[in-house]
Amino acid sequence: MAAIGGGVVAERIDHLHLVSPHAHEPATRLRPIRALPSRNQAFTGRAALLERVAASMQGSEEDGHSDDPGVVSLIGMGGIGKTQLALEYAHRHAHDYGLVWWVGADQLAAVMASLTALASQLGLTAGQPSLLIRALWVELSARSDWLLVYDNLDDLGAMNDLLPPSGGKLLITGRDPRIGRIGTRIDVPEFERDESISLLSRRCPTLSPEDADRVAAAVGDLPLSVEQVGCFLDETRLETSDYLRLLESQPTASGLDDRTVSAHPGLVSVVATSRDRLMATAGPTAATLLDRLAFLAPEPIPLGSDPAVAAPRFGVQLGDTATAALAVRKIVTLGLARHADNALQMHRLVHALLRARLPREEHEVTHHAAEELLATITLGDPDTPETWPEYGMIVPHVRELLSSAASLPGPQLDAEGFRALVLKVQRYLYFSGQSRSAVDICRITRESWTDRLGPDHPDTLHSGYNLASNLFELGEYAQAREVDQDVWHRRCSVLGMDHPDTIRSAHQLAADLCDLGDFAGARALDEEGWRHHRRLLGEDHPDTLQSAHYLGSDLYELGEREKARDINEDVWQRRRRVLGETHPDTLHSAHHLASDLCDLGELERARELELWVLGQRRERLGADHPDTLRSRHYLAITLHRMGDYAQARTLNEEVWNRRRQLHGDDHPDTLRSAYSLADDLSALEEYARARELHQDTWERRRRVLGENHPDTRRSAQALAEVPSAP
Repeated sequence: MAAIGGGVVAERIDHLHLVSPHAHEPATRLRPIRALPSRNQAFTGRAALLERVAASMQGSEEDGHSDDPGVVSLIGMGGIGKTQLALEYAHRHAHDYGLVWWVGADQLAAVMASLTALASQLGLTAGQPSLLIRALWVELSARSDWLLVYDNLDDLGAMNDLLPPSGGKLLITGRDPRIGRIGTRIDVPEFERDESISLLSRRCPTLSPEDADRVAAAVGDLPLSVEQVGCFLDETRLETSDYLRLLESQPTASGLDDRTVSAHPGLVSVVATSRDRLMATAGPTAATLLDRLAFLAPEPIPLGSDPAVAAPRFGVQLGDTATAALAVRKIVTLGLARHADNALQMHRLVHALLRARLPREEHEVTHHAAEELLATITLGDPDTPETWPEYGMIVPHVRELLSSAASLPGPQLDAEGFRALVLKVQRYLYFSGQSRSAVDICRITRESWTDRLGPDHPDTLHSGYNLASNLFELGEYAQAREVDQDVWHRRCSVLGMDHPDTIRSAHQLAADLCDLGDFAGARALDEEGWRHHRRLLGEDHPDTLQSAHYLGSDLYELGEREKARDINEDVWQRRRRVLGETHPDTLHSAHHLASDLCDLGELERARELELWVLGQRRERLGADHPDTLRSRHYLAITLHRMGDYAQARTLNEEVWNRRRQLHGDDHPDTLRSAYSLADDLSALEEYARARELHQDTWERRRRVLGENHPDTRRSAQALAEVPSAP
């Protein structure tokens, strides 16, 4: 073992308890970290509001009282300037905090992507986003010099688990007045007239104060309108009177239920006038691009450090790179979208107005073109964590297009490139631990593509495969089996038994059967897949080794431990040679081999091997990754077999508590930990607690897995064998 684990094997087990990487730093010290959108150099006014925010953060605000002086909610209608106010406060006071982090909070996926990026900055490496965020809250709860800004938080229920702990400062912006219940509420009004004039003068220095006053009155001092008008007048040099006549000539928007538009109808004219100018100066191609962007989500679209970087992507649709570059630049200079932080973003009100003014008969073709536009963005492999931040930016746009497609008439088909992107997004959500979000998208696409492409289309089947993968991760084994069985049968018929996708479906179905207790059925499928892979790919191909790995797991569950050990040891050695010592698949094989060795009585070797795997997983995946917790669990089982009941109990109790926090009390992994902990308690003669825990585990397994599942029967037997308390 020395050649494998080196000094790691000798590490004391009690040093493997899980701690924050900053646990020994002073609680109030934090290395400076900043992640804010670029500062708005044209920011104007709002002095009194900024002072109120600062006072409320310190707990000296008299009205809008809050029990937590570190939380402030900025509430107001769209376009009122909440985001710019929060951004200016964060930039002005960044020096007061060790950590300042901006979170776009109107999409669950975007929030998770932002928070996991913050966790990574802090050195946390739990792997899956949900685990990283839990580790992040532990980290922040021990510190006080941080400021998080949640921008556009309007679905408090969905985000409840994603709000930070107390201790630092939290600044929220939102339109829903109910958000104001969090912390101190500050209502954000329209500009004062002098603020409107000041911003117009900044954006268009040639504008006289008198003309600025006329324009501000025409648009009702709404900051978004004032900003748009300033950009327009600076770009066009149009006379004020001529511009005001243009505004008056624009039709009103119909079918748009928005409080801001009702209160400020001038905004409709401002946006329409700017779009008309875009058409006149950059041509119909630029206006078409703007309309397509309006069918994506009003969230950042990754472009690069310069708007022209988008040209090669958008040029695929717009004809040539030069035309695309001009279109993007004109959209930005007219204030119809902002380019900052390597992304293009349209204000959500501009987004809604542009979509509402487009004739209904043009929606279908524009929606289809928006799909093609999004598909031009090149993304890396979804299983690589380095690609996850950009995938996180894409998810809101995918959701928007899938959601709006349901309202389109006729047999509209998704663009082929867009379908490929959606499938990659589904895998990203799976690999990054966002299975609940993935299930939602997978169900939408599977149903939609079944209707539009047919149930046997490769993309429909791939979406079903991804759906089953994520259902399995959520512990929904019966649902996963139903979907996997359908996909496997269809792939057998359409692609043939030897196709790689068919074999993958067979193995995934076998995993469902195994966790549902049908070990013989799982073995038959995995054995057949292994034979196919050996014949088609050879003994050492990664797919062949994965098939053998699955078969070894089946044999273990069937009680054929020696055969399982022989296969797992062979796969482990081959993977060490083919993939490397610390590849995740190699570590999986080592972990399974350690379990075999434990059951065959080779306890010392099992302990050393599992200790080494645990060290590798903890270092690479983080303390709360499911694989790390599995290694800790099986190490505890080995220690129990060796008679070290006290240490086994300590490890099992910690893993059980972690799994309850991460997955809930009814998740199969949580129940496995509860079962092992009850065994430890019984061995330590804590019979009353052992009986209570075995009873609870048995009842939960009956409900979750069924009366006849092998794990349920094991629980019933273990409960019957607990001695009565003296």
